[in-house]
Parts: sequence; structure tokens; C-alpha cells
Amino acid sequence: MKNMKIAKLFSKFSVKTLCISTLLFVFLVTILGLFALPRLQTQYSLKQFLPKDNPLLERDDHTKQLFQLSDSQPFIITARITADSETWFNKEKIRSLEALTNLLVNFPGVKNTLSLATVQGAISNNDGLSVGPLLKNLPENQWRQETLKNPLISPTLISQDARTASVIVNIKPLHTQELLALRQNLEVTAAAAVPFAHVEIGGTPAVQTDVGVLLQTELRNFVVLGFLSCFLVLGLIFANWSPLIISFIVIVCANIIVLAVMALAGYPFSVLSTTIPILTTVDVVSLIIHTLLRYSEEQKNQPQLSHQERVVYTFRVLLEPNFFASTTTMIGFLSLLATKVPLIRDYGLTAAGAIAIGWIVTTLTLFPLLYFLPGPQARDWAWAKARWGLYLFRRSGIWAFLIILVCSALAIKGQSLSWSARLFDDLPKNHQVRLSTETIDRELGGMIPLDIEIKGPADSWNDPALLAKMDQLLEDIRQTQGVGSAVGLPDLVAAANIHHTRLPASRSQTAEIFFLYSLSSDSPLKNFLNTDSSNTRISVRTFDLPSNQLQSLVQTIKEKATTTFPQMQVEVTGMGSTIHHLNNDLSRQLIFGFWHSMLAIAVVLIFVFRSVRWALVACIPNLVPPAALLGFLAISETPIKPSIAIIFSIALGLAFNNTVYLLERLRALQKNSKSKELEIEKTLWREGNPCLISTLVLLAGFSVFLASYFAMNRIFGFYMLLSMLAGLVGDLILLPTMLKSCPWLLTPVPWKKEKTMATVAMIFFALMITLTPTRTQAQMPTIEKVGESMSQRLRSRDEQFLVKMKIIEADGSSKDREMKIWRLSPAKKEHYLLVRMQKPQDLKGTALLATLKGEQEDKWIYLPSTKQTRRLTGESGQGGILGSELSTEDFDFNRDQSAQSAVKKELDIKGKKYLLIESDVASTSSNYSKIVSYVSATDFVPVKVECFDKQGKLLKVLDFTGYKNVGGTKMRASKISIKNVQNKRGTVIMLSQVKLDQGLTAARFTPKALSED
Repeated sequence: MKNMKIAKLFSKFSVKTLCISTLLFVFLVTILGLFALPRLQTQYSLKQFLPKDNPLLERDDHTKQLFQLSDSQPFIITARITADSETWFNKEKIRSLEALTNLLVNFPGVKNTLSLATVQGAISNNDGLSVGPLLKNLPENQWRQETLKNPLISPTLISQDARTASVIVNIKPLHTQELLALRQNLEVTAAAAVPFAHVEIGGTPAVQTDVGVLLQTELRNFVVLGFLSCFLVLGLIFANWSPLIISFIVIVCANIIVLAVMALAGYPFSVLSTTIPILTTVDVVSLIIHTLLRYSEEQKNQPQLSHQERVVYTFRVLLEPNFFASTTTMIGFLSLLATKVPLIRDYGLTAAGAIAIGWIVTTLTLFPLLYFLPGPQARDWAWAKARWGLYLFRRSGIWAFLIILVCSALAIKGQSLSWSARLFDDLPKNHQVRLSTETIDRELGGMIPLDIEIKGPADSWNDPALLAKMDQLLEDIRQTQGVGSAVGLPDLVAAANIHHTRLPASRSQTAEIFFLYSLSSDSPLKNFLNTDSSNTRISVRTFDLPSNQLQSLVQTIKEKATTTFPQMQVEVTGMGSTIHHLNNDLSRQLIFGFWHSMLAIAVVLIFVFRSVRWALVACIPNLVPPAALLGFLAISETPIKPSIAIIFSIALGLAFNNTVYLLERLRALQKNSKSKELEIEKTLWREGNPCLISTLVLLAGFSVFLASYFAMNRIFGFYMLLSMLAGLVGDLILLPTMLKSCPWLLTPVPWKKEKTMATVAMIFFALMITLTPTRTQAQMPTIEKVGESMSQRLRSRDEQFLVKMKIIEADGSSKDREMKIWRLSPAKKEHYLLVRMQKPQDLKGTALLATLKGEQEDKWIYLPSTKQTRRLTGESGQGGILGSELSTEDFDFNRDQSAQSAVKKELDIKGKKYLLIESDVASTSSNYSKIVSYVSATDFVPVKVECFDKQGKLLKVLDFTGYKNVGGTKMRASKISIKNVQNKRGTVIMLSQVKLDQGLTAARFTPKALSED
């Protein structure tokens, strides 16, 4: 009946016409696409990884505008004297350097140039004041002395051994091709101008241009190697040539059309998008393999069908699975659109588009090519049933348990990722631009710019006293490990040397020096002092340090500046303060982004399988790749960069391919089966080898990245291979063994005790896999900062307030209290609390006094009926206030800061961010061993506190809500809820009429004071 329907739907004539038409259409589009390929450009820039409209970058732009700094990073030409006995302190050599510097300024795209031969200076001598090129105004025998000790010159323009000099070439905003042409001209001209020196071109623009050229080579190599690796796998699978011919045509057409669309849409090739041809190739080959192997299977199962009928049947059966397999891959890339980084967004869009185009081209060409060419002849091992699955099914529970256990351990280990990436460590080793960059970093004052802006009132920096303090600060910064050079306003003032002292002694002398600099044709003063002398800038260059070390260094420098000028505003800008911070934030966003991809894919699969259960089951094996990635990244201490973090979303999309094919085959078998049991063994037998072979194609395709020039691409390739292998384990081992052990996941199978181990393991896995890495403590506010911020909002010496208290018993019954409370905390470990009852009426006047001095806690109660004050001892003295779950220590907003506390992680709860702080109070608290606080990351007030008893078990949970400002900057919660999880009792407290710091003394908190109304 099926064959008759097929024959009715597709007559030979109509099918043949359709095949010819689609082939002609695809070939025509491919030929037209060839004409668009020359428009495809390669591009590389550090700014590609930076988000738009970021406050840090906006602040950086403001600094550049204020101090008239160039928006573009300069080319840096380094020239090292080849003769060991010679230096740059020679008239002929300086004359050659000057000629080169002056010549380069005339090149198209060059804004200005600077070198040792042209650096400006003001010199005071017997002949008067001289303003102009420094070396021209000094005798040759003073060159070494006056330059090497001058921070304005050395080590930026000449190394301390005087053998390496630099020419800084500031450029205008240029396109990639313009940069490349300028870079080539600079290299040729410099080599000819100073033949006695070894010339190299460095700086960020040099990195951009050289990497752009290497990207073109990478692209060519990737395409060739990708083709070869995929065809090698195809040759191992099929015994005849038609599959190779079909694959070659489809791959060529798909890649040309994808690249043509990129060129027409204006998307250049970047470091990331060099992966597009590989992604297109492996995706297309994966679709081809699944289709051709299914054809081979049907050739055996339905020998009565003709070749053309079998092609049509295979096409109809696999049209939907192929589409949804490509869709899940697309979703992984489309999740990258959520980032604010143009490079990442463009890559996500182009990669998703490449997958979509690949599916369309494959669908339009594979069917007609297979229709006209001889059918594929798969080798026996390729289309044979995957009987290796029988071994897995014999011990399904153990396999599932072991995989889940290992993945859970890797996910937990993944919380300690390494954030120690360097900025230029991706450059190919021993390549000219890498060597030049290392020379600049090592000998010429560092590669990473950092600006310290210090702002005060108008005319602040005319004050000699402030200049002297800054001079000391500069010296301190230069001595800081990791700093290559530091230049500030005192260096410009000292360089003038017109008053025979390093720094001026009066405002009038300072004004004279500033005026002297204004006489220069291109005064450097504008780069260090604004118009009204209120803002100054310290220019620091650091070495290319690991991310965490550089951020620590930046914080250290800022603290030094803040300490030196406590009354002024200190801002830190520049690449050193922004790029690693932004890259780390982006990396975290990309790592966490795989959950968004997972959710989106799950929603799609709900419609695919028409079942929520099937969609959720499909997600479980695909948690294996991210768990493996997290664990291995942490174990290997691989520095995290956006190019590494992006793997999570890519790998997830690719990993779902096999899941879709397996579950689609399982669903088809279930429809045709009369048995209520899952046909999981038969599914794996039939679909196991195609999925295995498809993964081999992915492995072969991504293995070409291991031959990349760039360490980043090699690392990318390695972890993509790892994620593919992990996905294979998840789909071909975990999924079938899990369904074998827990068939109730998809069918209503009665519970079996012998399946407990695998079931519990699966639940454990689902919980533990969510332990994805969080912000490291180095990336979050320190406990000192959090403590200080909390103290500013909460700490008070004394306070009084009105409290309405509801005490809730374990059975749900409650009683209400109203009271006035006075609290005093004059010192650490010294606290007083006085409570006087207002309601109910029969308790009015009853008062309680609690004191805590060191480890000694005492309580007294005043009974108005007998007008007696009694001390509470024994068990009565250890309970909560007035029988509630509130203790004296709970009301202490000034908890001892000497407790060992740490910010563990940052949480996002209902769109709000909180810091989780853990405090070890075992030695400072009489009631608790540990306190875990959830503190608002914006307001720095506790919203939830968990108190653990001396045995380490959770005792009480306190929730603080309804915060209000009291007494200016102080904040108090208007509602506190306390729940004792051990005795099930609770207390709700409402606070009002709060007064802080009223000058209370310890005399107010005595047993005698209890009887005083």
C-alpha cells in the first residue's frame, strides 16, 4: 500500500522534472555566488570582543576626549642595533632615526609620529631656555644620562640598554585593507632607513593586519583539510564512488553559497568565523551520511522497491529528522545573539545561517543527485546493526550510574575555572608580530595601556604640594611588580628643569613651566592636564599579564592613587582596566548561555515529539558535553576566553543531532509496535552506527583546528573534539542505558526496585549538573568591601524601635506581642538589649534585659505585678526573647567582623542579584557555628540569613523585607521573619518608629533600669 501511495504522489515524469529543476537552480546560484566571493574580507581587532554601549568603554572614551588621546592604537616600529658594541647614542644613527620619523608622518593614514630623535623637551642652560627636539638641545655626551633617567623617554622610546629604539606611529581610523597597506609600507621604509638595525613592526594594528593575513591562510587550509578529512571518513563508509561524488557536489555548492551570502551581507571573516566552512562541511556530510545509510538500510529491508522509489521513500522518512537536527544546531548558535558583542552576535548569526543554508542546499541537491546516480553501497560494518549495544544493555544500570557520577564530579570541579588568560598569547609563536609584541612588552615599557584619571577642583594641579605627592605616587607605581612604565604630570614638569629643581616650589613656577610647554608645536601637556587644571592623567603601561593578575594590579594601582589623594575622585580607564574584565564577563555569559540554548531546544522538541516528557528526556544526555567541558577546563586550568566559552553553545547544538535521530527512530518503532515496552534495543541496533559515523565526521572535521596557527583555534578544536566525544557518550551510552533502566521515563512502566540505582543516579545527575561555574571571588566584591558597604547601611552604636511580634507555634497557633526595644553595642562582643512590653495589656510593663559580654550572656526580667527584677538562669536563660525564636545575637546588626567570612558566589533570583556570604562564627558566637547570608548586590543589605548550630546543622532562617532609609544613609527592614527548622516554630517581627544613635549608654541597660518606666 505504501508503494502504491508513493507511486501516486510522485510519477516518474514529475519527479525527474523536479530533480532537474532543483539541480539547475542550485548550480545557477552557486555560479553566481562565485562572483561575490572576492568581496569577502578578513578582519581581526581586539575591539571585536568588546560590547557596545558599555559604561566602562564610555568612560574610556570620555578620558580619551578629555586628554585628547587617539582613538586608535599606534603602530610601534622597533629597531634593535645589530652590532653588540653599539647603541643609539650616536649622531649618525639619531639622524637616520629622525629622517625615518619625519618621513613616516607623510604616509596616508598617519596622524603623527614620535621617536627618540623627535621627542620634545624644554632645556634650561646658560644660553637660556630651549624648546624643541630634546637631543638637538643637548650635547651628545649628555644623551644617555638625560634620556635613560627620563620616564617620558625610557623605556617607551629607548630601552635601558640603549640598543632598542621605537618609532610610535599614531594612525587615523583605517579599514582593514588600508591598515595592511600601511603596515607593509612601514616595514619596507623602516628597514631601508636604518639598515644597521633589525626592524620589526608591533602594536595592536600590526597584530590586526598580520592576524588578518593568517586568517586567509587558515581559511584555505581549513577548507582543504576539512574536505580531505570528511572524504576519508566517507571512503571508509561506502564501497562505491557515487556517495563521494554526491558529497563533493553538495559540499562545494553549500560552502560557496554560504560564503557568497556572507560577502553580500557584509560579514567579514574573523577569528571565529573561520570555523564557518568547517561547520558547513560537517553539517552537510552528517545529513548526507544519515540519508545514505538509511537508503542502504531500506535496500535490505525493502528489496522489492526500485532505486527511484527507495530514494523517494528515504527522502520522505528523513525530511523531518534532518530538518529538526539542523534546527537544534541552529538554536545553539542563535543563542549567541543575546550577547552585546558584535563579533559574537555576527558569528552566531552567520553560523546559524550557514547551518540553514547547508540544510536547504543538501535537501535540494542530495535527493536529485541520489535519484540519478547509482545507489550507495555501504560497507558491511557501516549499515550493520549496532550489536555492540547488547553489552551495554546487560549492565545498563551500572553504565548509567557511572556516567552520571563522573559527569557530576566534572560539573562540580568546573566551579573552579581559570580566569588567567593573557591578551596576546593567541598569536603564533615565533611569528614576527608575536616577537615584536614580546620585545615591546619586555624592553619598551609594556604593551597594555592603563590610564589613571585624578579629578579635583579647578587649578588643583598648579599646586606644587600635589605635584610632589603625585611624584611619589608615580615612583611607587613604577616599583609595583607588573608595571612596565608610568608617566605623569610631574615628569613633564621635571623635564623642563627651568628652576634647577626637579619640581617647582610655587604656583607661579608651575605656571611658567606650563606656559613653556605651550610654546611647543605639539605640547604633550594636553595629554596629561585638562584645560582648567582640575583633571590629570597618569599613563601606565603594564606587561601582558594573566587576566587575574592584571586585574589585581589595576586594583592595587587604584588603591595607591586613592590613598594618596583621598579627597579627589580617582577613575581607572584604558585597555588594562576594561578588556579582561569585559572578556571575563562575556565568557561567563557564554558559558551560562548554554542553559538558554537548552531551554530553546527543549521547547522546539516539545513540538517535534508532541510530548513534554520526550523533550525533557532528550535534554538529559546532552548535559554530558557541558559537564565534561567544565571539568576538563578546570582540571587543565585552561584560561577562559570568549573563544573558549563559545564552545558551550556550539557543542550543545551539535550534540542534539544524534539525540533527535535516536528518539525519532524510537518513536517510529513505538508507533508500529504492538508491545508496550520501549523498543530501545532495536532503536540502537538500527540507528547506533549512523550516529556513530556521523560523530566521526564531526570529529574529523573539527580535528583540522589542531593544525591552526593560532593557539586559540587549536584549543577550540581540542575542546570541540572533547565535547563531540562527550555527546557520543551521552547519546549512545547514557540515553539507551538510562531508558533501559528507567523505561517509565517515556512509558508508564511499574516501578522496579532493581532499577533504583540508575534512577537515583539520574536524579542526582540532574541536580548536580546545574552546579555550573559562578563568578570567582576575584571577580566579585571582596568581603572587606561588602562588609564596609553593609556597615554603612546597617551599623549603629545604639537604636530604639517599636516592635510588633507574632510568635507562631509548630501547630500553627500564634500569639501577638507589641514592645519597645532599645539596643546598644559599644564594642565588639559587647551587646545590650532591653525590651519593654506594650501589648497585650496584661503584660504591659513587663521588661527583659539581655547582655552579651564576650562569651557570657545574661538575662533579667522585670515583673510589674510584683515589681521585682529577677535574673533568668538555666534553660530559661538560654531561650529566645519573650519565648520567640529571636535571640539577642539575631538582633545584632553589628556582628563581629573578625569572623572568617567569604563571598562564595553571586546568585540571580527573580531578576535580582545577591551575594552569598559564608561566615565561620564558631569562635565568636555562643549559639552558632556558621552563618550564611544572602546580601543584595546593589543595596548591600541582608535579605536572608541561615544560622547553623554548633553541630553544623541548619537551625534558623531569617528573612528581611521592606527595607527603609532611617537616619539618612542607614537602612532597616520593616519586617523580619524567623523560622526554626528544627523545632518548627516561627516568629514574625514588624519594626517601626526606628531611631538610631540617640547617645544611649550602658547605664540605660542595667537590672535596675528594668523597673523604670
